[in-house]
Amino acid sequence: MAVSVFNVNGMTCSNCMDLVRSAVSAIDGVNNVNVDLETRQVKVDYDSKITNDTQIKTAINNMGYKVQ
Repeated sequence: MAVSVFNVNGMTCSNCMDLVRSAVSAIDGVNNVNVDLETRQVKVDYDSKITNDTQIKTAINNMGYKVQ
């Protein structure tokens, strides 16, 4: 298991949180996603044998947000 925290720009509301959570949760190997609107952070618990940081960042960016 691996845990990564991503700083994400562009999230402004609970709908943004839901979109990011849904996009990341849909990735095979992701076990848990915690989106914190106040800190603009997304914490992801995932199986590093199945997915990686790059795939997670891509999913967030594809939703129109910017991972720093």
